[in-house]
Amino acid sequence: MLARQVTAHAGTGSLEGFSVRTQEQPTSRHRKVGPYRIRGELGRGGMARVYRGLHESLQREVALKELLPEAKDKESQSRFIREALALAAFRHQNIVTLYDLVEKGDSVFMVMEYVDGPTLAELMRGGPLPPDVAAVIGLQLASALEHAHFEGVIHRDLKPANVMLTRTGVVKLMDFGVAKDEDLEALTREGMAVGTPAYMSPEQVTGTPLDARTDLFSLGVLLYEALSGERPFTGRTAGEVFARVRDARCTPLNRVAPDVPESLVRVVRRALRPSPGQRFPDAAAMGRALDAHVSREVKVSHSALLMAFLRHRGVLTDTDVRAHLSVRELSLVSGFDGSKGRRRGSLKRLGAAAAAIGLGTLAWATHAQWWPLLEQLAR
Repeated sequence: MLARQVTAHAGTGSLEGFSVRTQEQPTSRHRKVGPYRIRGELGRGGMARVYRGLHESLQREVALKELLPEAKDKESQSRFIREALALAAFRHQNIVTLYDLVEKGDSVFMVMEYVDGPTLAELMRGGPLPPDVAAVIGLQLASALEHAHFEGVIHRDLKPANVMLTRTGVVKLMDFGVAKDEDLEALTREGMAVGTPAYMSPEQVTGTPLDARTDLFSLGVLLYEALSGERPFTGRTAGEVFARVRDARCTPLNRVAPDVPESLVRVVRRALRPSPGQRFPDAAAMGRALDAHVSREVKVSHSALLMAFLRHRGVLTDTDVRAHLSVRELSLVSGFDGSKGRRRGSLKRLGAAAAAIGLGTLAWATHAQWWPLLEQLAR
């Protein structure tokens, strides 16, 4: 998927369902595509490969996505063009930007914003996210979905691998390859499930007509996993997963992760209702519910919180963080270690230090009274 493709440069090894080059090498048959110089292949999947490129005149780094020769059947090409049309309609900071669509020979390239951070899936391998971090990510995703839905586009494949965080703490929603434009003919046949089973809504599983609330269910699944470290719907086979999704049968979040604040438990519970009519009416309403928690609990900018979290997970260095955060933000997130309980421990240590300083100040202010006594005792 696009999110995995674009982040392939960030590390080594392999990503799920996607081969990754450990070093960028200009091994492709393309050296230049329009005004874009190819700097190396980032990775490839079952349908497409992605290159890292540079617009030479603007000196802007980009990602270029090209369908593989073996994936140029009619349906794959339709999905490719559909994704380009969807991205072209968006103007939102939490949705990856499409810059251009370029033809070269028998190939078509989507030229997109180059995102320089990890996927949410990669971050979640390090364990559950702190509630405040998960809430901020969910809030930004709800905002992205609100914009997409306003443009008449349903994502239909929202999952951690399709979400990225930039190194400056901005969430990016990726990969609209199976998106459905409500004003256009559906890409897939009626009754055909499209998406990733564990993150599908009951409507997707049963093949019933979809509306924008299907994405809210998937966002609920994503938040459940981010907060608990476990997927709500699992099974030994895709059939078992489908059956549990269809009935929305899962262990309540507060039993799996009892430390999650009740305000977030309520958001996830409502998003995972089996009937669309029982969920939030739209992404804006879900965003307001998440914002109620964030406004109460998060005392720094959202980017500052996410950058502190990326520092904790080893994505950023202290130098990276100091280059962007104010002195006040640094003081508020310097003790961030991914756990509110541990942060409370840091606050206690700070409090003890402050108390010691206070006692020292008091001692100095009264030293005229006790210093002569000490001198007598020393004789």
